[in-house]
Amino acid sequence: MRAVVFSRYGDESVLELARLPEPAPADGEILVEVKAAGVNPVDWKHREGAVRNDRPFPLGLGWDVAGVVRATVPGGPAVGEPVYGMLPLPYGGAYQELAVLPASAVAPKPRRLTFAQAAAVPLAALTAWQALEAAGAGAGVRVLVHAGAGGVGHFAVQFARHLGAHVTATASAHNLDFLRRLGVDEPVDRATADPSAQGPFDIVLDTVGGPVQHASWRLLRPGGTLITLPEPLDEAHRLPGVTARRVVVAPDGGALRTIAALLDSGAVQVEVQSVLSLEQAATAHRISREGRVRGKLVLAL
Repeated sequence: MRAVVFSRYGDESVLELARLPEPAPADGEILVEVKAAGVNPVDWKHREGAVRNDRPFPLGLGWDVAGVVRATVPGGPAVGEPVYGMLPLPYGGAYQELAVLPASAVAPKPRRLTFAQAAAVPLAALTAWQALEAAGAGAGVRVLVHAGAGGVGHFAVQFARHLGAHVTATASAHNLDFLRRLGVDEPVDRATADPSAQGPFDIVLDTVGGPVQHASWRLLRPGGTLITLPEPLDEAHRLPGVTARRVVVAPDGGALRTIAALLDSGAVQVEVQSVLSLEQAATAHRISREGRVRGKLVLAL
């Protein structure tokens, strides 16, 4: 089968299109013929060596899959069924024609989505879902989402609105109208405005890290919650009276069923900026690394 792999850590040039043996599912796993694979920042971080695992080179890439079941397990999805799901971290393997996933990690593909659109959902949507769940988001809560037009962010703002929260989100100026279309109450130009004018907030969702995480503590009310996603908490900036934790996404087929219902109902939208070929994986990584993505990038097989 065709697969994008890398045999050493480095920039996009280490990616190569190779021929690999077909993977064999273990107990509890299914085999999926991949129609599309989502691209996330963790992909290029893994390629650069910031996220590592203990498997030998060459290593696979990607965690988002949408495709058709080719082999299954008792109680799992039927052979031929369209599904979408997320491979468990840290072992990638979505940028290839056949992928192995735990049966518990997939759900039926949302009916109204193409395979490319469905592949844009799992990791980003589950990250947003689990982050808001960890923070206790609900009706009447004031939520700030940093980078609300990004992969995780554009799901987080919609999920928060669905829960009845009042949502503020930051983005570049050309994405403010996009945030409004997603239902954001108060879009904030991250280059020219300070979100503290809309605060204090009950929940701040940091999808960026670094200085954004550091500045987020002071945006919370006493008793508020900071959720950070891309990196561990920097305890040097902790403020008393604020709850804070890092959320690392985990596969969850049950949550993906719920998210699929929201997508099929039209209550939540998925934004795909570009669909590229498997051969364009390096280009996709470069675009993602530059931080110029509205929603998600997808590789079509």
